[in-house]
Amino acid sequence: MGDWNNIAVQIGDNWRSFADFAIEQILIAPESATYKSGNDTYAFTAPVQIRDSDGNVVSTYRPLVSVANESRNIITAYPRRG
Repeated sequence: MGDWNNIAVQIGDNWRSFADFAIEQILIAPESATYKSGNDTYAFTAPVQIRDSDGNVVSTYRPLVSVANESRNIITAYPRRG
């Protein structure tokens, strides 16, 4: 929660709606999807850009979203710089 909140405050949002938005966008159009056989999950990533009021990119993150292969449930999601 804290990691998502640190990003969300940059755009005047709360952590939950920002995390939901980022996760949804990553799952709609992942940049990469890697299968992890050890725990039967997929790790999805894609860039999420934070822009200022002029539209300039001020930071980029590549959150990781881990999804169970069989149930398709989201296991975890966390932001990473990148």
